[in-house]
Amino acid sequence: MKLLPKVIVFDLDGTLYEDIHHFNFYAERLRDKLPLQKQEIFWKEYKLAEQGEHTLRIGRVYDVAKDLLLVQQDRIVKEAFKWDGTALSQEEVNQLYPEQITIDLESMLSIGDLWWVPACVAFHHGLSGKSGHRSFLETREFMMTPEFKMNKITNFKEMLQDLREHGVKLVLLTNSPEPDSEVILTKLELQTVFHKKIFNGKKPTLTSNRFEEIALTFNVNYNEILSVGDNWINEILPAQKLGCSTILIDPHHISTDESADIVVETMTQAIPFFKKIIE
Repeated sequence: MKLLPKVIVFDLDGTLYEDIHHFNFYAERLRDKLPLQKQEIFWKEYKLAEQGEHTLRIGRVYDVAKDLLLVQQDRIVKEAFKWDGTALSQEEVNQLYPEQITIDLESMLSIGDLWWVPACVAFHHGLSGKSGHRSFLETREFMMTPEFKMNKITNFKEMLQDLREHGVKLVLLTNSPEPDSEVILTKLELQTVFHKKIFNGKKPTLTSNRFEEIALTFNVNYNEILSVGDNWINEILPAQKLGCSTILIDPHHISTDESADIVVETMTQAIPFFKKIIE
């Protein structure tokens, strides 16, 4: 990494915990809001996508309006596929996407983690954005209940406390709402370790704005900030462009060693790198 960081910015979901059993619950909520005749095909396609056997896969972008799955690099579309896997010609790609695309949370969806897999399948089958968001909120409500058990990452809390004691400022930056995020943090026993928490972060649209706010809050330069997350487009690419250091959590093996300063499969694998900061 460029410098020993003075501030570390952490994503929440897929970063501070490694549980994935809630995604089936989310997919069930989405499925139940679809017409009965579409529920079986939804579930089949969701499971294929989850296993990496569908055109929709983590790392791609879903164009909701055109119902196309895109391979992009720095927001330039390189390839485009129909839902059934048929590839568009290069001429068609150039005609449809002559300029950089704008990735957002409504019409051009980055499939950066498992939250987006069942959601995009549901949108393909006609589910509205409003119903999709309701399914997300229902899932977060479930995650707040005692029935939802979470596994803490071994030695992670202690590592964060060591960083605090050595003067490193810790920031949480998540797209999730505050109430359920706070419950999740409490279940992980991490509710008091962060110096600053930003909820409803609207990444990637506002990632750069959030980092500007963080830099001003702690009076640091961007090259003194380390961004840690599991979504390359949300947490890594915008931070890299600002000059921040980055650690990418990549359980799906869709990145390369050049995708971030450090690429690991799990947060557990990242802990030794954090320890080096305070040695």
